[in-house]
Amino acid sequence: MAYDAKNGIRKNQSRQPLKEVQEIILLPEYDADAVSRRSLPRPWNSEGTWWTKSIYMSPSFHNFEHASHVTMSVTKLLSRIVAPKHIAGDDITHKLHDHTYGITSDPLTQFSCAFSALIHDVDHTGVPNAQLVSEMHPLTDPFNNRSVAEQYSLTLAWDLLMEDRFKDFRACLYTNEAELMRFRHLVVNGVMATDIADKELKNLRNARWAKAFDEKKLATPMSSPLFLEQTKADVDRKATIVIEHLIQASDIAHTMQHWHVYRKWNERFFTEMYQAYIDGRAEKDPSTFWYEGEKGFFDFYIIPLAKKLKKCGVFGTSSDEYLNYAMNNHEEWEHRGVEVVAEMMEKIPPTLVARKSSQQQLFSNLT
Repeated sequence: MAYDAKNGIRKNQSRQPLKEVQEIILLPEYDADAVSRRSLPRPWNSEGTWWTKSIYMSPSFHNFEHASHVTMSVTKLLSRIVAPKHIAGDDITHKLHDHTYGITSDPLTQFSCAFSALIHDVDHTGVPNAQLVSEMHPLTDPFNNRSVAEQYSLTLAWDLLMEDRFKDFRACLYTNEAELMRFRHLVVNGVMATDIADKELKNLRNARWAKAFDEKKLATPMSSPLFLEQTKADVDRKATIVIEHLIQASDIAHTMQHWHVYRKWNERFFTEMYQAYIDGRAEKDPSTFWYEGEKGFFDFYIIPLAKKLKKCGVFGTSSDEYLNYAMNNHEEWEHRGVEVVAEMMEKIPPTLVARKSSQQQLFSNLT
């Protein structure tokens, strides 16, 4: 694939981003000058917001407002990265660079995280990948029936970013092919991390986490020989997996925030899934499994993910905050979840419920 130096784009970019997922993304060495100029990513200029919002569909949950919420969570977590007491003293930025595996001192890495959050659900159809595959949707074939929505969103957004009208914007992000490819790798890994249903991807991420953060390494003081003997690849592996988990946590940040925030987004997701059921694009009425499904989601995904954020030791008090809210929401859901599902069903327009009942009756008569 040739690099167009004049326009800062790579020609003939892969059309299957899933094949580009990296186990280790190489982050730059510490650069004091770059750190002194860094600022938190703010992808909210009018042009950037317009082009992103314009290519989002309008399902109840997977829409531009959700993407904005995820992006705010990413930037919040990045802003909460702080130096622990044991690395206080002179040259704090260099020590913080080491403590956070280089994430804090690289503006491109931080922007890539925010950008991935902003585009991760572009043009979402309102149904999960499994449904797209079962329907033999036109999107499934180009992406080999895997991570269909994620690969499509990334490809669509990336193609738009590479248009000539964003040439000046791209020039602010990278100045050579190496920086472009690092940006591409970070965005690919970030967006692909939001597919939590693909078992192979999940197993690979779990294996990489175990390799990067085993208990012996986590208990090792930064001043010890074992810590100092870490290779650059060891550090970059940690950075890569932390970035993926940062974006995963942000994608479901509502589950780790106040109960009312969780309820708002949970209801939107329920409404989206019920609409798919009404439209014949989902076999089961979500009200029949939503209560138990949410309990399982908390037990087997949300709380373990929040514990990983805490265990990696990067995000300071935010990791405690996310874990505490997750635990509280789990407990609240166990006590009130059945009631909440009933309340959400009451808000479904009666015409939709009647429409589904008539469809089921017609199907029953035909069979």
